[in-house]
Amino acid sequence: LRKCNASPNVIEQVTAPKLLDTFVDANKQLDEIQKSLEDYLETKRSAFARFYFLSNDELLEILSQTRDPHAVQPHLMKCFDAVKKLTFGDGDDAHVMTALNSAEGEVVPFSSPPIAEGAVEHWLLAMQDAMVSTLHESSRACVEALQSM
Repeated sequence: LRKCNASPNVIEQVTAPKLLDTFVDANKQLDEIQKSLEDYLETKRSAFARFYFLSNDELLEILSQTRDPHAVQPHLMKCFDAVKKLTFGDGDDAHVMTALNSAEGEVVPFSSPPIAEGAVEHWLLAMQDAMVSTLHESSRACVEALQSM
């Protein structure tokens, strides 16, 4: 940029020696960075398969805010059918997931609340397991109540 400022002639600037080489090298580096990023996102997706439903940008947004479990909220509908958001505890329990919330306003409290700590893919797996367990227990309780009628 300093060279351009000193001599604002476009023809002179684009015919500068080694300019093409500089751009070719920059493109190679960019390709290597892109490949590394794709490999990193693939490892995260293989750890939590529901990340395949998210674009690279959405997944990067989640991963860049791993300390904030609420950053996942806008992307839950893409990962889980009928789960719009999670309810978290208050105060010291701010990382404890207490319930699932649907877009229709249904709230399903976890029977064994998972904790959002560590790598996001790990606590999302724990949340998924707790969701399956909670729904299984609720279904079993409904069937038992129906049979006792």
